[in-house]
Amino acid sequence: MSDDVPMACGDVCEINDMLDRLKTFYREQGLEMPVTFESVDVEDGHEVERLWLADMVDGKWVEDYVTVNRTVYDTVAEEDGAVFALIENGRMLVKAPNVKHYRIPEDVYRIADHAFLGCSELTDIDVPYGISNYEIEKSLEQSHTKMHIHAWDWAYDNTRSPELEKEIAEGWTDDYGFVYSQDRKRLLKAANAEIYKIPEGVESIDRLAFVHCVIKELHIPYTCNLEKLSPEECPIFGSDRVQGCIYPWDKPYSEGANDEFQ
Repeated sequence: MSDDVPMACGDVCEINDMLDRLKTFYREQGLEMPVTFESVDVEDGHEVERLWLADMVDGKWVEDYVTVNRTVYDTVAEEDGAVFALIENGRMLVKAPNVKHYRIPEDVYRIADHAFLGCSELTDIDVPYGISNYEIEKSLEQSHTKMHIHAWDWAYDNTRSPELEKEIAEGWTDDYGFVYSQDRKRLLKAANAEIYKIPEGVESIDRLAFVHCVIKELHIPYTCNLEKLSPEECPIFGSDRVQGCIYPWDKPYSEGANDEFQ
């Protein structure tokens, strides 16, 4: 962007004021620059939100942008060269290490746009279930290197302990194939289903209960209190490639539509 174009300052910009000044600048040069789209990019651990403007000039598209918001995260570097930004409920991969094979940790939920840029040795990547296809594709566009991606739909390790397997074998199974503890307060193992409501009174869900299960619509009762669980305790519902709609209720089913999905 030209130095003559008014730029945003500070962490949060007055969007309308900035757009008005930006459009005025271009009008004075005989150009009309409409807003075309907005983007959120991650650059060196900073999340930058921009509004983009464009116009056809002499047969070519001319693009410019105004910065709307800039969020700065704390970053940490690991011994293998990986750099992460500390975000809410987890980490974001800012820079991948330049190694042949890299397994992105499961507590990573986002990938910065240029995380793989310059990784000439990196050819194989394991991507955890919590990262969407969009995040993967967006970062690969900037890598300029051919890579084999193994996108996991479940946890890297889905092995149930012998104790849990014994509890499942001795548990109570409902008509849909869902297995609960003998006191019916804990869901131990799910099954494939179109629509399923976990019964009220169930207080917890085993972390691996939904592994390899596809449920198009799942309702979770308020008695489970998912919002109080840490990321390590939360059930693994699978990636966005396999999971359906998940509705955690904040009140009894009998009270009608939940506020979270009205």
